[in-house]
Amino acid sequence: MERNLSREAHLWYTITSPEYMDRARDHLQAAVNIMIPQAKTHPFIVDYAPVPYWGGRMEDLLRTYANARALLVQGEYGEMIGWGGALMNIPRGLKEGNMNWMSSGVDVFMDELNSAYSVCSDFNFALTMSQMFKDDAYKVGQKDWRVCVPEDMGIVGDHITFYYEDLFAECPAEIPEYSADKTVSCKTGDIVPWTGVWVPADGMGKAALAFARKHIQIMQPAYHLIREDEDTGDEEYDIVECTWHPVKPTGRMIPFPGPFRHDEDEAGTNGPLRCPAGQPCPQAGWWSSPAEEDSRRQFAAGEVMPDFGSDYGATIWQWDLDQG
Repeated sequence: MERNLSREAHLWYTITSPEYMDRARDHLQAAVNIMIPQAKTHPFIVDYAPVPYWGGRMEDLLRTYANARALLVQGEYGEMIGWGGALMNIPRGLKEGNMNWMSSGVDVFMDELNSAYSVCSDFNFALTMSQMFKDDAYKVGQKDWRVCVPEDMGIVGDHITFYYEDLFAECPAEIPEYSADKTVSCKTGDIVPWTGVWVPADGMGKAALAFARKHIQIMQPAYHLIREDEDTGDEEYDIVECTWHPVKPTGRMIPFPGPFRHDEDEAGTNGPLRCPAGQPCPQAGWWSSPAEEDSRRQFAAGEVMPDFGSDYGATIWQWDLDQG
């Protein structure tokens, strides 16, 4: 399918918005509403360290959310990045303990936590490259980004349309129209003058749009994704130092370009055959990841795909053609 600037920009702006992070807060609040009342009925639970610790962390995050959101509205992303990172530790921490003390709602509770995790993962992943290029050493030439950031470590190429369009409960009838503001430019290596989505001056090609932050970072190059190995997850890039323009709404609404879907594959599924860690499983069945030996396991649809955090790099799960 031909790439569409408005479609992709709308997804980037949605994932990095305060309104999107509100979903994480709402899921976290729902989880707290299930857990805390039950914890109060078990006096012994204060002696089981994981519950008061993680329950306290959840309540702390709810208390501090308003401040993180207010900063995000002002264009300060750091506090919300930290908020999301702290939340993402909670499902793992609770899973490592024993939740049998909960008399009801354990599955719903974990589903709410996993949904909150997924939203935070989306948000932080979309800001990965902005974080990578904010090192002050790049700004003064003490470090060479060409060596330190040899590949796109965030949402690559046109993958945002593969993996993130289903964040809409229903496909919208219209989305904002976006276009490049050619009155503003920033070259690779220069300090970014404006916060938001950027597009290479010569068009997207095979590179992802960039989300860059004013004064925080230098502008990245365009990472054109020229090869993907479906078996190993290896990716090859053509790295191009270029001029970028900010992508801004024109003030018009346009018809939604239509849902992006993969053609039906030989395994007989309609979902994507690859899924990054932190995202909900798009198809129930057996999956594996080249990031870990003997990783093959079965997932339910919607279950959050785990991250191995290995030296291999990003954890990408792949649909196993052998579903026996």
